[in-house]
Amino acid sequence: MATVGAFFGVGDPWRRPLPSRWWRRDIAIAVGFLVVGAVGLELERSLGSLSQIAAPEVVQHLPLVLAGVLIVWRRRFPVATVAAITVLWLVTGILLPPLAVSLVLQFLFLAVFYAAIAWGAPRGRTVAVVLLCVAALMVWVTVDLVHRTSNGASSPGPFPYAAALTGYIYLINAIYFGGAILGGALDWRNARQRAALAGQAGLIERQAAELRDRSVVDERVRIARELHDVVAHHVALMGVQAAAARRVLTVDPPAAAGALETVESSARSAVTEMRSLVGTLRGDDAESRTPPPTLADVPALVAQFDTLGLGTTYVLVDVDGLAERVPAAAGFGVYRVVQEALSNVRAHSSATFASVTVRVVRAGDGAYVEVEVLDGGSTLAGTAGTGLGLQGIRERVAALGGEADIGPRATGGFRVRARIPFLV
Repeated sequence: MATVGAFFGVGDPWRRPLPSRWWRRDIAIAVGFLVVGAVGLELERSLGSLSQIAAPEVVQHLPLVLAGVLIVWRRRFPVATVAAITVLWLVTGILLPPLAVSLVLQFLFLAVFYAAIAWGAPRGRTVAVVLLCVAALMVWVTVDLVHRTSNGASSPGPFPYAAALTGYIYLINAIYFGGAILGGALDWRNARQRAALAGQAGLIERQAAELRDRSVVDERVRIARELHDVVAHHVALMGVQAAAARRVLTVDPPAAAGALETVESSARSAVTEMRSLVGTLRGDDAESRTPPPTLADVPALVAQFDTLGLGTTYVLVDVDGLAERVPAAAGFGVYRVVQEALSNVRAHSSATFASVTVRVVRAGDGAYVEVEVLDGGSTLAGTAGTGLGLQGIRERVAALGGEADIGPRATGGFRVRARIPFLV
């Protein structure tokens, strides 16, 4: 029983939406039914099928007209329409029996039963009303059969006349009503499936749009992070060296020249990295772009800060010999973490010394690279930054599946530590 209910959609809250300008289409369909029905009735009259009806011809066409009016509303008010068509069928059967069994009029009536199942909602009430209407019509058919089989007519076939007539009438009605109800149920199920597919397509489209928007935002954040790391480091380096050159320009020209060479080198490095970043955004050939820094470039980066007056040490702890197997993405992440951390020490801390420790450690089936930057200074007054650099570190490490621990130490100074896992 539950399977039958599921087939008819009992309990499904979905309501089949009406097509746009449905009334125009249904009026046209009703007019077509009326024309075909009127022609059909006159053809039956010409064959003598309606000779037993004493009512005027106008009255004989009245059920057809009323059925045509109901056809217009079969999708808008399916349950009410099927109840009304059942009453019309019963009244026609009682007052004009030959007209009620007219083939043309019967198909017109059955079209309403089809529409009731195809469009009715709620589904449980629709199915119940349709079954009650069919039961009422079958009661009328049964009463009519009692009168028609009471004449004692003989049968030339293997079945008695009463049994043959009863079986034939019930078989015909089972085919008619069963076909209309089954066809309506299949129509409803197809519409329900199309609506579900359309809803899924809409959901996929919305999710795709959200993913596109999210990708754009993520890419903008990544670009902003790269620009900050590249520009902040090199501009800070150029600023310090330019200031040093200005101070010693007249008293120590060779030292000033060295500082200016550092400014020139940093400017070129900044331009090179900016061009590489722009090439990435434009989709240029990867072979024509400068390869990004890796873990092997970290010692040279640390050494640069010695020229800025910040004493630095670099320690690589590689017990398992995995340093050369650190992926480029993880190595690039370590490089940017060290670059931002040391730039912050140089710009915002009173520390004159910082240590950079990189550990490459095997962990189960994989490994991780951990970098820690420590300094012992305190924050300089008036040098508070925007915090975007530290936020960029967290975002970069998180994007690589790692975690970052950033903040002041209990013993003084500041610590930036990041751990990035990778497979070996």
